[in-house]
Amino acid sequence: MSASVRNTVTSQENGSIFKNTLSHAIKKRSSNLDNELKKKSVVVNQAQAEESKAKKKDTTHYYSVETLADLQYRSQIKVLEKVYGEEVDMTPKPIQDDTYVEQFMKYNLNVMHQMTNFTTMVTKSTTRSRTRSSVRAGIGGNKQSIDDLMNGILYETINWEPYSTVEALEEAYEPKPYTKSFLKITLRKSDFFEIHSQTQTTVAKGTPEGDDAERDNRNYEYLTVGKGKIRRRSDNDAQTDTLLFTTRAVNTILITKATVSSYVSNFEMYDTLNNITKEFATATMSSVKDLTSALAQTEEADTFEDDEAVAEKDKVTSQIERLFRSPEFRNAIMYMGRTLSSNTNEAGLRRFRNFDQVERWNAEAEYVYSMNLLFRLVPEPSKDERKAVSDIDFCRSNGDILAVAYGLYSFSSQHVPTSGSVFLWSIKNPGEPERAYYYDVPVTAISFSPFLPSLLAIGLYDGSVEVRDVSSLQDTPVAVSQRSTSPGSSPVVAIRWIKQVSDDDHETDIDPFLSLSQDGSVTRFRIIKSPFLLGFTQMILERVEGHPEGIFVHPSSRIPCESNRHPQGLSITTHPLHKDIYYVLTDEGCIHKCSINYQHQYLEVLRCHDGGVTVMEFSPWSPKLFLTCGNDWFVRIWIDGITRPLLELLDEMTPVHWAKWSPTHSTIIVTVNRETANVWDFRRNLLRPMSKHKMDSSFNTVARFSHCGRTLVIGNERGNTLFNALNDMPFSPHFQYDELEKAIFKAIGNDHELLMELKSIGFFGYPNKKAVF
Repeated sequence: MSASVRNTVTSQENGSIFKNTLSHAIKKRSSNLDNELKKKSVVVNQAQAEESKAKKKDTTHYYSVETLADLQYRSQIKVLEKVYGEEVDMTPKPIQDDTYVEQFMKYNLNVMHQMTNFTTMVTKSTTRSRTRSSVRAGIGGNKQSIDDLMNGILYETINWEPYSTVEALEEAYEPKPYTKSFLKITLRKSDFFEIHSQTQTTVAKGTPEGDDAERDNRNYEYLTVGKGKIRRRSDNDAQTDTLLFTTRAVNTILITKATVSSYVSNFEMYDTLNNITKEFATATMSSVKDLTSALAQTEEADTFEDDEAVAEKDKVTSQIERLFRSPEFRNAIMYMGRTLSSNTNEAGLRRFRNFDQVERWNAEAEYVYSMNLLFRLVPEPSKDERKAVSDIDFCRSNGDILAVAYGLYSFSSQHVPTSGSVFLWSIKNPGEPERAYYYDVPVTAISFSPFLPSLLAIGLYDGSVEVRDVSSLQDTPVAVSQRSTSPGSSPVVAIRWIKQVSDDDHETDIDPFLSLSQDGSVTRFRIIKSPFLLGFTQMILERVEGHPEGIFVHPSSRIPCESNRHPQGLSITTHPLHKDIYYVLTDEGCIHKCSINYQHQYLEVLRCHDGGVTVMEFSPWSPKLFLTCGNDWFVRIWIDGITRPLLELLDEMTPVHWAKWSPTHSTIIVTVNRETANVWDFRRNLLRPMSKHKMDSSFNTVARFSHCGRTLVIGNERGNTLFNALNDMPFSPHFQYDELEKAIFKAIGNDHELLMELKSIGFFGYPNKKAVF
């Protein structure tokens, strides 16, 4: 019993020994396998590390070789500058950036190496059992647990080819060459910053202020051209602020329009007319009552035709005349007429004031150079005579006021009117004139003063001249001419005001004006403290002998000798810059350049036309460029200094009465002949006008531009004055002088000799290319 038990125990002990031996062998075998795997992984990691170090070394070597080559090339360049005869080395020194390059390369190569190690480590960790021990992984050696690391790995982030990681990264960051053929750079104007401002002063030498000024000048020369110019400099980078801009089409303001009615009560009307005295109001009411009763009695008188009715009618007539002679009653009628006229001429008044202009971004804009009638001024005939519009002039300070002279335009007319008049019109009331001056002879010329806008000079057919103040309600002129100082009896054809040239700043006399008569005499008038004008003869023209400069005109064989020694004066023009220079236009086709400082000789004579010269007008953008028109059908453009015309415009075989530059377009000229008004644009066409417009059935006489240049006023022989709007015109260029110069050079490009003469003149515009009207 005991033996069997012992045997059993022995067998059990042998079984346990076998199990222990087998488990020990299995553990030993697994440990050997783990050691072999560790050795293989260490060998693989060492190979990868050696390969990455070799590539890092090659990359560093490549960049260092390229950098050294560039530095060696730049070291061969040397910049020298001479300062006071001495050569100064101004070569820019290279920036010591080796440290930054090494840091940049080291950082990038370390990142690539760490990313490779990280991928290898993740692959290795998948073959090992999970454990809670911490390992070193990630960029920079941060500590993470195996669970955190495995949770951050997705299927897309696993690199199945760890040995090709470095090559893939290098291919991904390979720089691409620049293939575009241009580089767009946008330049914008920045704000103006004043760094230094040194005012100019003039002081007496030897004084303390003079010593300070000399010391300041020496310091300025030392810093600009002296040794102080060579001073220490430092190079630094700068970057401007990033500003966001919007396009021009977006940067707009919403404009809302609405029709608003206005209401005027009786109280407001009374406050407007409160300058009427109580006595006049009482007299007016009594006059109206008397007028009503008198009219009723007049009807009865017409029935019975007795003497008492005739006497009462005369009384009513005298009361009406006395009422109309009152200035207060005339003002009341004028205000009421303006109110009523705005109802019938609203569209024309809006266009004259340029309320509805075509915008530049309008896609439907057309350039057809059209003219549309706004309204017309029809005067009431005096003495039952039809008088032509002889002259037109706008007030210099108020473009709504227009003076129109009625009388005789063509001196060869078979019928000469026996009277004349001057009407002052306001655009606020095109139906009735606000001032009216009547004369026993025709009016031939008028001119507003540009220095005192309320003064109006009037020239008459009998050679007399007078000046009126249009702001006064009185009909008495300020001053009139007299035969003792102006003995001429020829019609006055033109009047021009001139600026008074005086060294005395305290001179308070009114500026004089020049009057040109038909007999070729120029008279200078001055307004003094007297009811008469002080006048004296400024110039008497003589006929031109020989062939003056300008165009060549063959002498007429029919008229071997002129019957009059003096040519006929047609117009007078002043120089835009030189206030003492004026030009006289004659029927010989010549322009006489004169000065108020010389009374018996000309400065220059230029023949411009084969016939009379009617108009000479300077360009608003050039004090040297001017145009002329005459009876030989031509409109010619000249420049001061060249005796040949630059351009010649011809369309119809009829004399040109008037021509002028457009105030809004430097290349547009408007001409008026007997029947039509033509619009020329020599930038587009030199052979024919861009448009022709027949104004009225009556013949045209004179014309004027409004101050804005978008309305043309034309008078005719019937006495009507037509306001025409210039519509469908090209948009005004931003640089008017540049367009004018380019158009002229293009027009004369085929004439090489004339082109060289024009180039020799150089710049022929105003300073800063501005316009002078």
